[in-house]
This record gives sequence, C-alpha cells and structure tokens, in this order.
Amino acid sequence: MHIFFFPLYDFHTKQTFLKTYNDFEQEICIGNIKHKNRKALRRYRRCPQYGIVTIEQGGRLGNQMWEYANVWAIARRTGLEPYIPACIRLKLDLVFESLTVPTFDEIGHCPFSINKFVKSLDAWNYTNQSILLPKYSIFSEIVLTWVQDIIQEFTIKERYLQKSEQILLQASKGISNCTFVGVHIRRTDYIRYLLRKYKVQPADAEFYMNSMKYYERKYKNLVFVIVSDDPLWCQKKFGHMHNVFVVGKKVPNSAALDLAILASCNHTIFDYGTYGTWSAILAGGETIYFNITNHASVRVGQLLPNWHAMS
Repeated sequence: MHIFFFPLYDFHTKQTFLKTYNDFEQEICIGNIKHKNRKALRRYRRCPQYGIVTIEQGGRLGNQMWEYANVWAIARRTGLEPYIPACIRLKLDLVFESLTVPTFDEIGHCPFSINKFVKSLDAWNYTNQSILLPKYSIFSEIVLTWVQDIIQEFTIKERYLQKSEQILLQASKGISNCTFVGVHIRRTDYIRYLLRKYKVQPADAEFYMNSMKYYERKYKNLVFVIVSDDPLWCQKKFGHMHNVFVVGKKVPNSAALDLAILASCNHTIFDYGTYGTWSAILAGGETIYFNITNHASVRVGQLLPNWHAMS
C-alpha cells in the first residue's frame, strides 16, 4: 500500500528556471540550501545515464527517516539511482553514522529536465524515467522488505548511544539484568492532528498501563523508560510506579538522544507517529502500538512480526 500526502511538487514550473540538479534541489527543499556551508566535493560523479529517484522534504526527524528510506528502498526495487536532497541528508547526518544515499552535490552540475519525472512509483514504467516522491510518503511494504538492512543504514552515532547507556543505567537503579521497554508518548500538537485527520481521541493512560501489564506478565526485572514531548503529563500519570523512569523531566533531550534511548531498549510501547514507529523498528523486540484504523503505524505493525495492536 502506498500512502501519499499532498500537495505535490509543482510540475508546471517553467523549464527555463530549472537548468541543473542544483536548481531542482532548491525547489524540493523547504527554504534555500546554503551551499557555502556544505562540504565541497573533490570531483563530481558522472551524470545519470538513466532515471533517478528522489523525494521532497517534509516534516521532522521521523518523517525524514521515511523520506530517506523510501528513496533507498525504491532505488533497490527499480534499479534507479537514488539521490537525497541535502536539506534532508544534512539533518540525518547529525544523527546517523554513515548513510549511503548521495545528495545532489555529486550531480548538481548535470542538466535536468522535469519532463522525465513522474509523480509516483505506480506511474513509473521504464528506466529512463525518474521518480519524484511527495513529502510524507510512506512505502512501508517496500522499505520493510529489507528491514534489517535499513536498521543497519540508520546506525545511530556513538556519542548518542553512549549517553543513552548512561541514562538506562540510571533508570535501572543499579539492578542488573534489566529488560528495558521504551515507551514513546506523543501528545502536544499530535492530539489536534488526530482529531482533525482521524476523528479519534488520543491514547489515554489506560492504554499505556495495559501495555505495561502485558510485558509484566512475560518478563522479569522490567524498567519502563518513558520518552515524551510532554514529560510532565507522564510524570503525573506514571511517576508513582516503581519500575517507571521518565526521561527529560527537567531538561528536554534532543530528538537524536531520545531516539537513541528508545532504540537501545529491548521492547517498545508507542502510540502513533513516524518517530515512535522508527524507534520501535530500530529497537527490534516486541512492540505494542495504539490501534488507529488506516494509520501508517498500523500498516507497519501488520508487516512486522511481534507487533501487537492495542486500544
């Protein structure tokens, strides 16, 4: 199933304004890219002989991980050359060790024609065609065909992993052989989005409590490590529990560090959103997620083993 969110890139832009792939990259990024701040390449790559696959920029870390993964996976599926806009790659490079999909820096000098691009994978039918995917796309079926490879692709930088280990040690209170369950609780802006998009109320405390009880029946020495955009709400609801540790109660962590904490856990509970989805994918183990009909996280849960929907 292919999930698209619109609006798409304007394919009616006059050809005279798009001369090279550098020009094209500026059009599919939010805001201008400051090339002077980017590492200069010693030599350019050859211009693409056939088609390429790329994507528009949209959203924050979780969305941009999907955008990168879509390009990476569809290139594998089609044989097209993958290129990621620098506005996406520069942000992901701050979090991950060694991403392999190049940016347009390497072919920025090459001539570009919008007429060779189609708007979706379904519309693509020959190797000389290129694909421009819309922002917020989620090709879960294709990406998760190579789930272990994409986990390897998203290797988190060592400094974040080391810091996450320190936080998990603190959460364990010195108890050895703990089983860590990362709990991602998304609130703030996403509550309004759920009401507008899906006409559903957000997950309440009962969902998280029931999910915790599921793990408590299966594992010993459990520690639930809660990461949230509303840690005060989490502390109020769960802070009294002896095996719960709420991260960032005083000073919020960066999105990169929170992702490293969740990915370092053995199992996952999350409610919704691309960030929570990726934290569960990277962690592996079992996952419990909030059941919302037609939500992207539900589709991912249907594709991966040991993922369980709960409402």
